[in-house]
Amino acid sequence: MSETRCSDDSNRCKVREIKVKKFFFGAAAAAMLAIAPVTPVKAEMSDLEVLFVNVDQDGDLVLNKGEVLLLTIRQFNLSDSDRDNMLEKQEVGDLASDPEFSDNDTNNDGALSIEEVITEKLSDFKSADTNSDGVLTVIEVKKFYEAKQ
Repeated sequence: MSETRCSDDSNRCKVREIKVKKFFFGAAAAAMLAIAPVTPVKAEMSDLEVLFVNVDQDGDLVLNKGEVLLLTIRQFNLSDSDRDNMLEKQEVGDLASDPEFSDNDTNNDGALSIEEVITEKLSDFKSADTNSDGVLTVIEVKKFYEAKQ
């Protein structure tokens, strides 16, 4: 196949031979890919990653403060079953025994207001934002929650 009839310029012959080899190699690779069985790739996402993707409203793969606060307000409203704009211990269940609950209850009334929850989430945001760029990556969020456990 590498028949060389070039006598005038040996470099031109070498270039042509390389081009022919590249063509056949590319064609062989394409044929192998065409007949190779297609196996679907499964990617397992953690609960945290799924939540991250759902909270990322603009799809930029980072969470800004607005997205975090929107989630916070939604979760607060879902948990506030008596709609009194306070999260009492019976509304949060086991979370009420977490020291963070009492730490965030700044007025010591035994319940968390939306303001207290937002203040806590903004503090968490600042702590999780390890590079101080104003947004959270999934890696920063994972590291933050792993450190809290």
